[in-house]
Amino acid sequence: MASERVTVQVESNLGEDGPLSVADTLHQFLDAFEFLAAAVEQEEGGGTIRWRLVSMSKNSPATATAEAYSTDPTVAVAPILFQGKRRFYSGVADLDKGIVAPWIESHFNVAKDLLRRNLNGVGRTVFDLDGELPQTVVVERVARQWLKSIERFESDKEAEVVDRTHSEFGSIDANVAQAATYKGSPALYVRERLTGKTIPAVLTEQAAKEAGKSHSWADAWDGKRVRVQGEIFYNAQGEICRVRATKVTDVVSPEVDLPALRSMNITNGKSPQDHLNDLWGYDG
Repeated sequence: MASERVTVQVESNLGEDGPLSVADTLHQFLDAFEFLAAAVEQEEGGGTIRWRLVSMSKNSPATATAEAYSTDPTVAVAPILFQGKRRFYSGVADLDKGIVAPWIESHFNVAKDLLRRNLNGVGRTVFDLDGELPQTVVVERVARQWLKSIERFESDKEAEVVDRTHSEFGSIDANVAQAATYKGSPALYVRERLTGKTIPAVLTEQAAKEAGKSHSWADAWDGKRVRVQGEIFYNAQGEICRVRATKVTDVVSPEVDLPALRSMNITNGKSPQDHLNDLWGYDG
């Protein structure tokens, strides 16, 4: 029958009799079991698995033994842990070859904290899967290799990200938030109406002259609605980050003639409810 226990040993980087700080030891235990749990969670029903502390020893090497159990009494723990241990063992073995398993990728922070601690304060971390598989022993050389594999993987993933940096000519609708300068050039900081993001609209010399004729800089605090035309710049995420404005014009909404609106028979004599029912295709 598959064992439901796992033991983790932590040893000082100064050797078997070297000192271990409380923080390094306890954090290494916590990260080790969380790292193992990440592999177990990939199995069907693995999300219900928790770890019960069985024993802990401060003798060198410091040792913690935990036993898996399920929060769902209908879940059989042993077969899940049997497969989860094998997933863990093969996943960390692949790190030696530069291969990063998906379950490790989703727990990079835990993995990196554990490995970095193994380079500073902790000299040896051992995962004993209770005799079912060979021990996984993490020493300085192993920790450096695994970190290298993870960091290379992260670098490759970043290189795959599509860079959406570009510019195009067009216009945006916005509300003026502030009149100021941008790198020494006159600018209106405007709140783009579609996204609500405030961006600088850097005025060309001609645009600044035209804006000065029709705008008081105090208008900047009034939230005036404007249409900004010019070259629109987008960042790597494809978001508008700046406009080189060649023209800024007020957007003035026409006043509504309420008396005239009241005299209009826009519902053709129907009640508002009947009119809306017809408009949306309801039977009433």
